[in-house]
Amino acid sequence: MKVIFLDIDGVLKEEDYGAEFKDECFAKLKKIVDATGAEIILSSSWRIDYWEFVENGYRTDDEKILDLYNHFEKYGLKVSGRTDYTIRSGPSSRPDEIRRWIADKEDLETFCIIDDDDFYRWKWLSQFLVVTRVRVQSERRYEKWQCTLSDADVDRAIAILNRDHKALIAEQF
Repeated sequence: MKVIFLDIDGVLKEEDYGAEFKDECFAKLKKIVDATGAEIILSSSWRIDYWEFVENGYRTDDEKILDLYNHFEKYGLKVSGRTDYTIRSGPSSRPDEIRRWIADKEDLETFCIIDDDDFYRWKWLSQFLVVTRVRVQSERRYEKWQCTLSDADVDRAIAILNRDHKALIAEQF
């Protein structure tokens, strides 16, 4: 099994919660899935409301969750699961949540983490990480961050997912 641990903000749309989803980012995610056969596991804080939506028979009053679902559907992308919640939530807990998800998956060949944050806590997971946040220069010469899935991110994710890392993963557990 191949898995993509997917963050939402900063990957499929700009980091701002109110930002709109970008079709080109979903198309790029689809390219990764098609080239690798990987399953999508939500690791984003969006997983809480999204999974509640799934468990409620795909019913919600939350227009953002419905919009996310509709974008997945539009591109033929299926979310296969989510990481579990931990006592402390948020991006800094993501490495631990991913490690816990991986721990009992004997059929896991490899995985890729697509996220806009590069945390010091990733440790050995960092070799599986695609960081979608890059510095760019604006018109006024101030640096700013650009956060969404790029073509280079797609290439890196495909390269990670098309290598068998089963022995390396097993070594960590």
